[in-house]
Amino acid sequence: MKTLRAMMMGLALLLVCGASQAATLINRAGLSKEDVITTYLNAVVHGKVDGVDNAIDDNAQFDMKRGDKVNTLDKSRLIDALKSNENVEQNCQCAKTTLQDDDEKNIVKVDMKYADFTRTDVITAEHVGSGWKITKVETSFK
Repeated sequence: MKTLRAMMMGLALLLVCGASQAATLINRAGLSKEDVITTYLNAVVHGKVDGVDNAIDDNAQFDMKRGDKVNTLDKSRLIDALKSNENVEQNCQCAKTTLQDDDEKNIVKVDMKYADFTRTDVITAEHVGSGWKITKVETSFK
């Protein structure tokens, strides 16, 4: 009986160690290009900011054009702006178009159509290190 109990404990320990190792490997792989785009859009459109910090590169640049003026934000200012709108659902229709997609760079155009205007984000994600990160977003309004 003691032998059976020891074998069961050993098997349980082996399964726990195996499962924890698998989780570590997944985290080391980083985010996919689809993950970073989806995470960013969830933050902008749906106010779901969980994970957005990991989806954006530390040196990312955000250019927002309004008329003739262009405002440039860094990552920390954008994260602050997104968090100030946390859990706010935007009343818009989204259409996503892939402009470039290869092993190193993914550029996606997203049109968010509101009742009176359209916001267009051109999102650039690049393969950096072990995963993908958003490195640039250009926003314009029509």
